[in-house]
Amino acid sequence: MNNEIRSDKSREQRPWARPRDFILLGLIVVAALTLLLIPPLLNPADSIEVLVYHEGVVIDRFILEEGTSRLLSYDQLPAIEIQQWPDRSIAIVRSDCPDQVCVKTGRIRFAGQFAACLPNNFVIVLQGRSETEGVDAVA
Repeated sequence: MNNEIRSDKSREQRPWARPRDFILLGLIVVAALTLLLIPPLLNPADSIEVLVYHEGVVIDRFILEEGTSRLLSYDQLPAIEIQQWPDRSIAIVRSDCPDQVCVKTGRIRFAGQFAACLPNNFVIVLQGRSETEGVDAVA
């Protein structure tokens, strides 16, 4: 019974969070931001290739070029429009899907990013291309 009284008192006196908790939380946030921001810097792409898939098949591929602006539509899905901006970004700007998540995704511009319109089985993938691609070592 004596132990129960002591534990109740210690719970009342114990602060919600200690300074070391905030230090740990700060370290976790820094680690998360590092993991989020470092990969594009480690693997720079000389150019970005756009792969457009419909039902798992590549229907178009092209290089994102600076200064090029265009509006794309495909015969497979004329209700979907893709726009490329001069700043080397691309997005789905119009779709006939009910939830419009693909349109709300916004612009994508870095290798590894993608935009998908799942009701229409339509996916845009950005893939980095480096001029030095090839064999790393000779056997």
